Amino acid sequence: MSEEKLNYELIDWNKLQNLTKILAKKVKESKYEPDVILGVSKGGWTVARLLCDYIDCKDIFSLDLKHWDKHASLSFLNMSPLEKKILLVNDIIDKRSMQAIKSIASSKPDGIRILALFYAKGTIKPDYYVEEISHRSLIFPWNFVDSVRRIIQKNLDKFEKMSDKKIKSKIKKSFNIDVEERVIEEILRNQEKI
Repeated sequence: MSEEKLNYELIDWNKLQNLTKILAKKVKESKYEPDVILGVSKGGWTVARLLCDYIDCKDIFSLDLKHWDKHASLSFLNMSPLEKKILLVNDIIDKRSMQAIKSIASSKPDGIRILALFYAKGTIKPDYYVEEISHRSLIFPWNFVDSVRRIIQKNLDKFEKMSDKKIKSKIKKSFNIDVEERVIEEILRNQEKI
């Protein structure tokens, strides 16, 4: 593992709430009043739920992009998509989510607006966003353990003989992520079961 710090940014619950409030303000200032908020799971669901409160939208649905078929329609909303204004919400628009989001948005180009906390350079620019990102990985509260698990798995050979305390120190030094020793212990214990 390189001793230089890699570009990871941890978005904690407080920061998430503040970023979502910024986006809610942008939506209100644009005078767009969605009838439906469509949260892309997993990452967009929490943002979508917070937005419901901040912009006073009553209808919220979840969409799992893993199961989205390019021939699917918005009929699952039990309404004609032409009758409703939809705000499609995700945590980040990156290359993985871009194709599905384009497919959804193209089914009703004037009635869907896209909101994301962040979007990756080289992808579609959402109607509402906080920041364009390029060379850093974001870790959200809902995928913290999974992100740390992937870091540990990628570096398992280097961590093999280290104590949990030493692993914690290496992760902090190399990735700028502060993780509790008990989380490391649980990840390693579950790794052994695989």
